[in-house]
Amino acid sequence: MFMLKQQKAKIIDEVTKSLSNAQLILLTDYKGMNVENITKLRDDLRKVDAEYKVMKNTLLKISLTNVGLSIDDLSGSLEGTTAILYTDKDPVMALKVLYNFIEENGNIPVVKSGFFERKFIDQAQAKEFSALPPKEVLLAQLVGQIQAPIYSLHAVLSGMLRKLVYVLDGIKDKKPN
Repeated sequence: MFMLKQQKAKIIDEVTKSLSNAQLILLTDYKGMNVENITKLRDDLRKVDAEYKVMKNTLLKISLTNVGLSIDDLSGSLEGTTAILYTDKDPVMALKVLYNFIEENGNIPVVKSGFFERKFIDQAQAKEFSALPPKEVLLAQLVGQIQAPIYSLHAVLSGMLRKLVYVLDGIKDKKPN
């Protein structure tokens, strides 16, 4: 598709603005997907505040460079048909939605690589992140791990204090008034 320089510049500006605060940027190969599938995936991703856009590789390279990301690691990912998934909200939820869609639709789109919190990730790492529990669950587990030693210490100290009270009561009962 032929685009004027002004159209390309506008697309680059819009994508650069969207990617500047993104927690997750993931490149996929959408080959084999029809418009209906892409629309369904976009709708599912919007529910978790994520976007999915088909991009020209050259414009995507410029946009990624503009936000300060190294495209050296993406060499093989910026070939063929490319769509980009990005979110500035919860990256794990976006990955869960994507991988659920992939399982339901015969392994398409194919994940290439991307950036998770501005660090390069490959296809395997993206799959691992999708298996993580939601952020709230991870925070609850962390709080539980921090509280566990405190509760244990409290139980031990209160047990010792209880034993001391029993000993003192025993001594009091044995002593004549």
